[in-house]
Amino acid sequence: MISAKYKVVLLDIEGTTSAIDFVHTTMFDYARNNLEDFLVSSFETKETIEALEVFAQDEKQPSLTAFLVGTSSKAEKIDRIVNLASQRMKEDSKATGLKALQGMVWRKGFNNGELKGHIYNDVLDAFNRWKKSGITIAIYSSGSILAQKIYFANTIFGNLGTLISNHFDTTSGPKRISSSYENITNILNAKAGDILFLSDVTEELDAAKAAGMATGLLIRPGNKPAGNNDHIAYNDFNTL
Repeated sequence: MISAKYKVVLLDIEGTTSAIDFVHTTMFDYARNNLEDFLVSSFETKETIEALEVFAQDEKQPSLTAFLVGTSSKAEKIDRIVNLASQRMKEDSKATGLKALQGMVWRKGFNNGELKGHIYNDVLDAFNRWKKSGITIAIYSSGSILAQKIYFANTIFGNLGTLISNHFDTTSGPKRISSSYENITNILNAKAGDILFLSDVTEELDAAKAAGMATGLLIRPGNKPAGNNDHIAYNDFNTL
């Protein structure tokens, strides 16, 4: 198995461990359809305010207060946030504040059983095989760390979160910039050459490779055509 050459397997989620369609359709639709109700019930909580502050800063506003200038009632404030957040989700924005809001909405859906994370059939066997071999399993996704942990704790195969040692999101940097992978390497206290990064996005793999990591391109059903690239392609985790 190729993974035996490495000490860490770093994984993307959508298009890699899980179907893109599930993330972009089921989960995004759930977030869009439930964000307003979530904000109505949690608008004044510390966790939500902190996420909204980052959301406002992502929109080039100095603060949430500045972002909400011109609104007076709670309903007006929420309406402005929901409208813009919905637009950013349609654009597949990777902004940290938006991802934090999505994660909190998804937490409600996973906790009440409305959502179960999709996982490809080969992933569970690979996780168990890697863990048994002493390989560290880590996740790097644009989705927030909160969302990642909830997702893997509530999959169609049960709780896979206990098999994952580290989670990384955009607080480590954008996924298409090599310095982000250098940051992750330092946090893992590993050598870049001991890390295998698996993703379906060639630009992410290019950045990881530039940082010294080994890479593998996942060709899953529904993934975009990869085009010309310098990465070894895999249809699943069975040979990894």
